[in-house]
Amino acid sequence: MNSAVRFDDLAGLTQPRSVMVVGASTSPGTLGHTTVLNLLEHSDFSGEVHLVNPKGGELMGKPLHRSVDEVPAQGIDVALLLVPAESAIATLSACAARGVRYAIVFTGGFAELGEAGRSVEAEMRALAERTGMRIYGPNCAGMTLLAPRLGLTFSTEFRNDGRSGALSRIGLVTQGGGLGRSLMQGDERGVRFSRWFSTGNEVDLDSADFIHWLANDPGTDLICTVMEGIKDGTRFVAAAQAARRAGKPLIALKIGRSDFGKKAAQSHTASLAGEDVVNDAVFSQHGVIRVEDLDELLDVASLISRVGVRNLQRVCVYSSSGGAGVLSADKVGEAGLAMATLGEATVAEMAKHAPSYAALTNPVDLTTKALVDPELARRCLTPLFADPGVDVVLYPITSNYAASTEGLVRNMLEVARTGSKAFVPVWMSSRRGPAHELLVREGFAPIYSLRNATLALQRCSGYAQQLGTANEPEAAVVGGPSSTVALPCSETQAKALLAQHGVRSPQEAQATTADEAAAQACRIGFPVALKLVADGVLHKSEIGGVALHLRDAEQVREAFDRILANARRHLVPPQAIRGVLVSEMVTNGVEMLVGIHRDAVFGPVLSVGAGGVWVEVEADVARCHLPAGRAVLERALDKTRIAKRLASHRGLPARDRAALLDAMQRMAALFLGLGERVQSLEVNPLVVLDDGQGVVALDAVIE
Repeated sequence: MNSAVRFDDLAGLTQPRSVMVVGASTSPGTLGHTTVLNLLEHSDFSGEVHLVNPKGGELMGKPLHRSVDEVPAQGIDVALLLVPAESAIATLSACAARGVRYAIVFTGGFAELGEAGRSVEAEMRALAERTGMRIYGPNCAGMTLLAPRLGLTFSTEFRNDGRSGALSRIGLVTQGGGLGRSLMQGDERGVRFSRWFSTGNEVDLDSADFIHWLANDPGTDLICTVMEGIKDGTRFVAAAQAARRAGKPLIALKIGRSDFGKKAAQSHTASLAGEDVVNDAVFSQHGVIRVEDLDELLDVASLISRVGVRNLQRVCVYSSSGGAGVLSADKVGEAGLAMATLGEATVAEMAKHAPSYAALTNPVDLTTKALVDPELARRCLTPLFADPGVDVVLYPITSNYAASTEGLVRNMLEVARTGSKAFVPVWMSSRRGPAHELLVREGFAPIYSLRNATLALQRCSGYAQQLGTANEPEAAVVGGPSSTVALPCSETQAKALLAQHGVRSPQEAQATTADEAAAQACRIGFPVALKLVADGVLHKSEIGGVALHLRDAEQVREAFDRILANARRHLVPPQAIRGVLVSEMVTNGVEMLVGIHRDAVFGPVLSVGAGGVWVEVEADVARCHLPAGRAVLERALDKTRIAKRLASHRGLPARDRAALLDAMQRMAALFLGLGERVQSLEVNPLVVLDDGQGVVALDAVIE
């Protein structure tokens, strides 16, 4: 973890001894009244409670103080603010003066509404930095802890949270309150969160603070988050690494991935959604399980909380419907999972009990006999759970036949509870019933489609496999280049800098006349390439500033004149034109792109993939977050399609993969050494030659 990142221990927030409600109300149904009820009636809170309302009076046996200044206490742990937006700064200032440690601002109407709101949030942030009081929110739904119960929230649903069954040890962090409340109501299907933090606009405390707290919380085994934006990528990565070290999977739903979604996220919580491809790369690199929707989050969280992190690749489908079995097999294949091969002993044991017309290979189809003979399920399921070739038993329940289905499910659960295999029931009927409620009650939260079930198995398996290979990034080796490097660099300057870091370029020389270019070409040897050298022109091919495969002096002279004419036609100032670069042609290799840019959220991100003039069309690029060790860089490379072309194939030689990885490491060190002022470094193409011959940077840009 980045040692420079600091997290609050949140002890005073999560275990307060005193709470003040500013905006408490005697009117039933108002947010100020519900908040007080949640604290005094629906929480197990025995600490001091102070209520503030400018009208004065009394509520639930406690006095209503007319202002924060009248509260007869100093050093209050938490203040809950239900005040108009225009009063927020004054109220926060009063709280800070009374020594409040944490202020939860429920009120909305700030940055999500525009520039004026952003200005107020800047004042809040400055107040927090100046006074040391931490601010939670604004525009948030507060905090819900259910073991023990503490509701610092205005939600009327808090009274029902955690009442329907045993809690799972799952923590939840969401920016918005609506999606968080939707997930909390997943307890109706058996997914019961024990902690929920709704962080809102995150003017001070952010999602990373609460992910980090949950990573260290002894009552949490699994963490889920719904994020509209990531304001500080460094802190998020540090929190994700803390969860990983603690052995707690982190499941993330990052919304705002489309252009429309990004705009919506900004209008709601004024968050920076970030480049989604970068989010993907960072999540994957740091062990975050990314999901696409709320139902998937519930399915994956439920599965992992019940069976733990394990490889669930080999699936046995167990059904009383032939069609459901075939459909299940289709979905297993589509998810990249495998239909388990059942052992001979397993099949023989099932054959002792199953009807002669049952299908006892995978998928196992007991036909409707299983509905009229519930014991059949128990007798045939037992050997499946003992089969060493099976990781998970998937059971599609196609229809609700009331008592028959309940009896069938009850017998299956007797085996599943004591078996060593994961058991995944899929409730496919639109009609609920006693069998469905039995699954929920017994802690086997059903999944509601075969597609979702196999996707959850895929997510769980992928994470289990990644745990065996991924690690936290090694510290990058920084080469310490000169701080006097002029930016942006010309191609010649960029290549010289790369050469200092061990990434070689082809033979080349600059020329200012056609005859000089021809002479340099004869010295270097044909064929050659010519490229425009002009101040401020970094992407030369776009204006006709590149000529390739020139085979004699006359072609070089013609190309020189053509390149300069193209530059003038594209209005390149004459005083900016420095001539051309005459370069050795390197053609026998695989053209790659290696680039690094400074992402607005996560900082340095390296991209590797197919290069050359078709780079945008190919769109074959993978990314990783820097700093990163060689193993992380190699995993990024292997995600590209072009990586396969580096191996020998049908008589073609293998390319120098090791030299490519060396170049990636050296470029990363160079970029990090150049510091914050450098925004991007790109080599395209970087030609990977035959094994043992290295790589050559044909073009380079540093901005």
